[in-house]
Amino acid sequence: MYITKPNQVFPNDFLWGSASAAYQVEGAWDEDGKGRSIWDEFVRIPGKTFKATTGDKAVDHYHRMEEDVALMKELGLKTYRFSIAWTRIYPEGKGKVNEEGIAFYDRLINELINNDIVPMITVYHWDLPQALQDEYGGWECREIVDDFVNYAKTLFERFGDRVKHWIILNEQNVFTAHGWLMGSHPPGKVNDRKMFYQVNHHAFMAHAKSVLALKSLWSDALVGSSFAFGPSYAKSDKPEDAMAKMDYDDLQSYYWMDVYAYGRYPRAAIAQLKSEGVAPVLEEGDEEILKEAAALVDFMGVNYYQT
Repeated sequence: MYITKPNQVFPNDFLWGSASAAYQVEGAWDEDGKGRSIWDEFVRIPGKTFKATTGDKAVDHYHRMEEDVALMKELGLKTYRFSIAWTRIYPEGKGKVNEEGIAFYDRLINELINNDIVPMITVYHWDLPQALQDEYGGWECREIVDDFVNYAKTLFERFGDRVKHWIILNEQNVFTAHGWLMGSHPPGKVNDRKMFYQVNHHAFMAHAKSVLALKSLWSDALVGSSFAFGPSYAKSDKPEDAMAKMDYDDLQSYYWMDVYAYGRYPRAAIAQLKSEGVAPVLEEGDEEILKEAAALVDFMGVNYYQT
């Protein structure tokens, strides 16, 4: 007779929690100095959202934050992962800091800590300032890297004394695929594969330089980015199907995970992209920066929705 072993107890410091994105919950889309994001604009294009819904009010977390945190405590959350709205900090993406935006997140962080909930910040959950999209095409331009790191450093400087868990980018593979391949997220482009891979390289550089900036300020901080993982399965046990699965994984999963973990692109994937003329253009020193950041990354977030 086979007897199963009893389940192991989770350690006391295991962080059971929940998560949100600023645009999905905050509302107050144009209050207290907040600028417009690409999602504030994109949802106003007819046909882009179900029944023309917007995040203008959402669940009104901006005005009901204390009530929401009380519900989190009642629920028993040990951690809450939330994103910062870039446009609350820099309404134009750069320039002068909006202190009212800083104050809201200060109150949220302190409220969480006072209720014994560990705050976990996502620096970017897709709501790019529309001003940067208008100025130079947002993620399509290398200039985005410096503006992103400037924004990220502001968060690290203002909140890093209390926040020790940081996710730089949420699901880079999703916002780039939907934005440049499927057209269902801003900027709404379809099958622009060359730009898709270039945009991803800019995002990787923003991730890497932000990791380096955070560790230089707070060496005890824990940092990584999150990835939407989708497993693949070989059609059969034939060698050619096994190889097809490996190629798929290189281009659909490891293309992101390897950069976060090792600071390099999968060789087979890059070779394939070069043969098709869609590989990203790297600047001198990029490879070294990616490797340096990967050595400092503490974790990789895995957002896992289905088998």
